[in-house]
Amino acid sequence: MGKSMNEKRDFLLGMLMGSAIGAAVALLYAPQAGDETRDLLRQKAGEAKDKASGLAGNVKATVVESADSVRSKAADVAGTVQARVTDVAGTVRSSAQDLVESARSTVETKKAQIAAAVDAGRQAYDQKRSELQSDVQADVQNDMGSAAPSSAAGSAGGDAGAASSTG
Repeated sequence: MGKSMNEKRDFLLGMLMGSAIGAAVALLYAPQAGDETRDLLRQKAGEAKDKASGLAGNVKATVVESADSVRSKAADVAGTVQARVTDVAGTVRSSAQDLVESARSTVETKKAQIAAAVDAGRQAYDQKRSELQSDVQADVQNDMGSAAPSSAAGSAGGDAGAASSTG
């Protein structure tokens, strides 16, 4: 876009200079008096100056409009980029928070499961211990109650069992 602007300006300046030179040559070769030629040259120089000022004003206005347009487009692009970056950052932040919450929930669930398993193991242990203690007490009471009257038979039976197991 900048290159075409320079080309337009160069073309217009070339036309203007060519017109001025052409007018000066035409005036010099025209059969007129010196005063008339000088007046005509002054008039044409003034017209050329006015045209050059108008052309410069048009070029300046075009450049200012182009710069404003570029500035506006750059601001729009910057705003769009900033909005997208903000959206992406928000999405990443939200995803990270979701991941942390999910991990925290998983850890809490696993802790609860482990605690429940430990409690179940402790209860099973306590129950089994109680059962074993009851069984031991029942056996001790049975042995004590039956061992007193037949202690000789119990010891003889024990010797016989020992002899048969060694032999």
